[in-house]
Amino acid sequence: MDFEQGSINISDEVLKEIAFRSFLEVLELSADDKDAKKLKKNIEIERTPDDNVIVNVKTVAPYGKSLVEFGKKIMQNISENIQRMTELQVSAVNVSIIDVVEKIEPAEEEE
Repeated sequence: MDFEQGSINISDEVLKEIAFRSFLEVLELSADDKDAKKLKKNIEIERTPDDNVIVNVKTVAPYGKSLVEFGKKIMQNISENIQRMTELQVSAVNVSIIDVVEKIEPAEEEE
């Protein structure tokens, strides 16, 4: 992002951290939990040629809940937080649900 005074560059690692914390909010897990930190590897950041952001998330979902609603909640939270904090446009948040479980535990989401 260029401004009269200079430019601001936001790294992919910063975007990944925002997406990670937004993801944890939906899962209702704390970022301080050492097991939750393992989930960060399930998030990938891509940039389009226009410098828009694409976020890819792999997750398990809670059994008995609407998988579509669960995925939408993740998409919305990540997209809103990245756009609000960085003013970058989020082109897509792709959620891949790889399994369903009784209770979401950080260790179970590793792949």
